[in-house]
Amino acid sequence: MKNGRDAAGSSSSDMGSTPTPFGGNEFAPTLQRWDSASALPPHCYTSKEWYDREVETIFLKEWLCAGRADQVEKPGDYFTIRLLGEPLIVVRDELNEIHVMSAICRHRAMELVEGHGNRRSFQCPYHAWTYSLRGELLGAPEMDQTGQFTRKECRLPELRAEVWEGFIFVNFDPNATSLGPRLASLSKRLKNYDLAELRNTTPVTFEGNWNWKLMIENAMEFYHVLGLHQGPHDAMPARLAITEDYNGIYEAVRGRFAELGGTLWTESGDHSPFPVIESLTQDQCQRGDFFLIYPTHVFFVLPDSMVYYQTLPDGPDRMTLRINICLPRSTIQRADFEQSLKTGRDALLFINDQDMFACSSVQRGLSSRMAPRGRYSHLEQVTWQIAQFIMSRVIKHQADLPVA
Repeated sequence: MKNGRDAAGSSSSDMGSTPTPFGGNEFAPTLQRWDSASALPPHCYTSKEWYDREVETIFLKEWLCAGRADQVEKPGDYFTIRLLGEPLIVVRDELNEIHVMSAICRHRAMELVEGHGNRRSFQCPYHAWTYSLRGELLGAPEMDQTGQFTRKECRLPELRAEVWEGFIFVNFDPNATSLGPRLASLSKRLKNYDLAELRNTTPVTFEGNWNWKLMIENAMEFYHVLGLHQGPHDAMPARLAITEDYNGIYEAVRGRFAELGGTLWTESGDHSPFPVIESLTQDQCQRGDFFLIYPTHVFFVLPDSMVYYQTLPDGPDRMTLRINICLPRSTIQRADFEQSLKTGRDALLFINDQDMFACSSVQRGLSSRMAPRGRYSHLEQVTWQIAQFIMSRVIKHQADLPVA
């Protein structure tokens, strides 16, 4: 499968689902310690009822990554994104504050804008209602004869937004706990990478017919490197990966390059097209650290760059994936940058075409009546930990869960 094209995948069949998808007994095998546990039931990846419950208990309550702050660098800069089917505008206002607002006009529900650019205001192309960069209704032609209509009381709904290390996070829950303090320890360990100053590049986009959890699991576990990525690109061998214990906020897996100066940015894995980040320690120059901020924000730091995955679920068996390479400004200003970026993107496609093939095939397999609940390898401990997070949110009442 190539960049930007639909991947062949499964239908939204519930062939392997259970008549009681939120019952506790079937989850007992997954609640065991990782070295004794079995994977989640297949219906957790195929059932619309289960996915709808994930939306309700996870996605509408947790912090989701909308993009990077450098995408809205100047006042008036904006871009649009669709999260959980909601069209949103991410914009920086005249006071240098970032807002994430509904992109739907409050009059007749027309989408105000798509894409990205710079504006002083947003005017609906349907009836010319105009909104400020903060969502206030500035103008509504010919509405003075409408009874009990007050312009000041009509504005675009706004989501809570936080910027952490240059990432823009949003939350549909106005009462959600702030994200930044929960990630203070992670900010400390990432200090040398200066993530907030890294610059975004144009993402590589995949449209996939598979469940969002398959993408997260694939991105974080190293076991599949032994099979799916074997050969010339075994730059970061599975046997060298170390998974940190579950903490319920984020996951961390440390990988180490097989050779000094290794990279993920060439098919041979032996020479990076980008210069090393000068502030890193010698140990950081020999490894890559992979992180998942629950529920979907995957990013990894390398000696020369940071990459983050935007996983955008759109149903039990459909999602969009945007993979973003972020680099220091000094790297982007180099004369050979465009060629270096092409080399890096080619390597990214080389790896991810294999990953997308696997996710598509596994989704089809999970829809089978004979789909297994496989046991975990020690290199899949993080996959088990992801399952613990999912169960802790989707199965609402503790009484539903058997004691492991």
